[in-house]
Amino acid sequence: MRGTILVMAGEVKGSRTYISPLRAEQADQTRQRILSAARELFLERGYAGTKVQDVAAAARVSPDTVYVALGGKKGLLEGVWSLAVTGSHDPEGREQRERVEAIASCPDPRDRLRLLVELSCETLGRVSPVHAVLRAAADGHPFAADLQARMLGSRLDTQARNLRAVLGDAVLQPGLTVEDAAEHYSALLSPELFHLLTVVREWTLDRYQHWVWETLCREFFAGPGRPPSQT
Repeated sequence: MRGTILVMAGEVKGSRTYISPLRAEQADQTRQRILSAARELFLERGYAGTKVQDVAAAARVSPDTVYVALGGKKGLLEGVWSLAVTGSHDPEGREQRERVEAIASCPDPRDRLRLLVELSCETLGRVSPVHAVLRAAADGHPFAADLQARMLGSRLDTQARNLRAVLGDAVLQPGLTVEDAAEHYSALLSPELFHLLTVVREWTLDRYQHWVWETLCREFFAGPGRPPSQT
């Protein structure tokens, strides 16, 4: 008797595995929902007070799904942080890279720096609340302390790369390297200082951005006037 055998791709040894675009999209949506639920619970209860089971319930998935998608509670914290840095609709950071490239095309160095500060403040608005959770968790959880240290290094590397793309060494004061400038930039545009001034001291975002920009202009550029143009 003749029969029909249906073979799914990947079920036969040696065949290429086929990943359904629909399934990949559904998995990404589930991951985003889990991270959104985790973020809300972390902000409300802190890292220690949040359980995987609670995140699963809030995201309407099973705890096993949370472990498969993100590897448990540690993965949740790292995922929530990464999502805050890149933005929910830009998981790979492509939009930010494109914006940095657009900023680099502006003719005036002071304008380029101002636009880069504005971009950093957008990121800080997302990151600062999550950073408070991470900072508190670091006191009692070695994983969180390690994550905090890695994120600090990653942030400094990113800011140095952005400053090199936007300014370079040509317009900086003599003796000031991009690496030195990045440390100044990173200190003034840190989650801690952003929280202190915009939340505790109740500065407006515009006031904070303008203060950072003016301070960095004095640090970065020679003379009291406009910086020399690149030629």
